[in-house]
Amino acid sequence: MAREWQTAGKLKDRSAWLHDCQQRKASLHRKTHFDNVPVKPQRVYEEMNQVFGKDTCYVSTIGLSQIAGAQFLHVYKPRHWINCGQAGPLGWTIPAALGVVKADPNRQVVALSGDYDFQFMIEELAVGAQFNLPYIHVVVNNSYLGLIRQAQRGFDMDYCVQLSFDNLNAPELNGYGVDHVAVAEGLGCKALRVFEPKDIQPALRQAQEMLQTFKVPVVVEIILERVTNISMGTEINAVNEFEDLALVGNDAPTAISLLD
Repeated sequence: MAREWQTAGKLKDRSAWLHDCQQRKASLHRKTHFDNVPVKPQRVYEEMNQVFGKDTCYVSTIGLSQIAGAQFLHVYKPRHWINCGQAGPLGWTIPAALGVVKADPNRQVVALSGDYDFQFMIEELAVGAQFNLPYIHVVVNNSYLGLIRQAQRGFDMDYCVQLSFDNLNAPELNGYGVDHVAVAEGLGCKALRVFEPKDIQPALRQAQEMLQTFKVPVVVEIILERVTNISMGTEINAVNEFEDLALVGNDAPTAISLLD
């Protein structure tokens, strides 16, 4: 009907605007392929897109990890992005993921947390071990309250948001504090830790294998750079970008519309 109306002159010709939108969609992608060590979070989501398929159900709560996840992760089906909405309940992710697995045991569940959200109710991992509720939990650890830190930038503050300390029992963490791998394993789950981008995808695939073998939650902790600002703004036309946009397809290889 729209084509008929357009032919009859009842609709404006918006083909130029449509072409412009298509060009923007194909070219204005955020870069994800960084080789930095410690890892930049954008690379984590790129690797997650490579490993997890269209049936994956993501569970996340709040923070820069959730905001970046919503920008970069591919979600293909209704009710496969389970989020707490506008509330800010740190710690919600673990029990929510366990609830999704219990409600739908056939669903491929992947949870996403920053380090503090993960710590908030980490003891609930024992429930997953006790009742054999397997899912993968990706923990992006920058040892910071990242969203609060980014919000403080406008006031030239960096106040009471650092979570780092030298863990005498885990010197390999280099000051990142809590040994999440040891805690998860102590609660009856399995856990892996990644320091370099090249190891992210192998760790995620290993976690998938461990799910099938052990039938318990598997934690994949990825050590991030301490400070990363994630794109956001108060209006859709006033979004602050902190990184360069992708220039070629290899800069954002899992973008929906490739550049090259």
